[in-house]
Amino acid sequence: MIELIQFIDKMRATSSGTEKIKIIQESSPLVHKALEYTYNPFKQYYVTSKTCIKNSQLKEKHNFDVFEVLDKLNKREVTGHEAIKLVNGLEDESIYKIIDKNLDIRAGDRLINKSIPGLIPTFSVALAKEYKGECDWVNDDWYASRKLDGVRCLASVDENGKCTLYSRMGKEFTTLDKVKKAIEATGIINTVFDGEICLVDEKGNEDFQGIMKQLRRKDHQIENPAYMIFDMLHKSHFDAQTCDEKLSDRLSTLRGFLGGRNVDLDILRYTEQFQITGDDHFEHWSKMSAEKGWEGFMLRKDVGYEGKRSNNLIKVKKFFDAEYKVIDFNNEEAEVVRDGKSATIEMLAQVWIEHKGHRVKVGSGWTQDQRLQYMDGSIVGKIITVQYFEETHNQEGGISLRFPTVKHVHGDKREL
Repeated sequence: MIELIQFIDKMRATSSGTEKIKIIQESSPLVHKALEYTYNPFKQYYVTSKTCIKNSQLKEKHNFDVFEVLDKLNKREVTGHEAIKLVNGLEDESIYKIIDKNLDIRAGDRLINKSIPGLIPTFSVALAKEYKGECDWVNDDWYASRKLDGVRCLASVDENGKCTLYSRMGKEFTTLDKVKKAIEATGIINTVFDGEICLVDEKGNEDFQGIMKQLRRKDHQIENPAYMIFDMLHKSHFDAQTCDEKLSDRLSTLRGFLGGRNVDLDILRYTEQFQITGDDHFEHWSKMSAEKGWEGFMLRKDVGYEGKRSNNLIKVKKFFDAEYKVIDFNNEEAEVVRDGKSATIEMLAQVWIEHKGHRVKVGSGWTQDQRLQYMDGSIVGKIITVQYFEETHNQEGGISLRFPTVKHVHGDKREL
């Protein structure tokens, strides 16, 4: 496309935003179409210019134009060597820039949409900010849920009931046909679900590395995906990146959907969310998160949906790891069940470490076997890894750790 190459040269010849807007506005419909195919986040081509050029011997003449080839790539009607043959068969280098999603015109989708409003669809999702103690439990309603250890996934269902799954960046997932079919089987239309794709074992634990590995595999379908859904809204509201319907109402709709017919609850799962009632309840969640070894937890304000990073979605993730030498210990009597019988015996209750010159006790995270093993004091002098929520101050004004939990006992020195 000589016309496109000339357009690119004009755009690169100026650094003025005003001039670039004028050039875009005055360019032809063919150029506008090339811009849309290049910068539309919903169009993916699954092949790169580098791969095509490296395999330049793979070439097959055909009668398709550039956009027909791009449509076939986007729909994955052709893949692998057949896709490379189709691209190289055009003998038009402009397609290389389009499949790489970069025309090198030093302008992005914002400037393009400023020139021609709505030409490039935008893909923007709700993103969390870090917790900094700014939540008002009295005047606002907040909901908490465990931070999942999966991959963000948006399921968009059109007016015909066809479902497409996207990452948070707008890249289409191609290994989740079971999730797509499970959603399409419900008959729902014009809806977007927000959640995470996880691999969940029988104990309810998520395997992040496992799901990442499977999502990246080519020509592969994940056998046992779990789509953990935490939000649901009308597609028009998601496209507009705003929704006035409150979170509590959207969650009610989501629960109703998942309780309906033809819903595969092994694949489509509800993410439980609990209203935080005050500081004590928040402290309970913080402690529970630390003791159970969660990655953290999420706070969602009971307001409308915003497709951007905002103060209405908060990520509480303040865990730190550090190694300490045990300097002291305490035993206590505790009731345990061994061999089916209950007995009261003495065992390790807590150890003491030193953090920045201050004594801190660590009583959580020990297994029963460890408590019995180290009740003789042999834990003193050993190095342990302690996970804690944050540094804080005790009643005497000294430095302490909030919710310290032992994660590992190394021995007399750090193992790795």
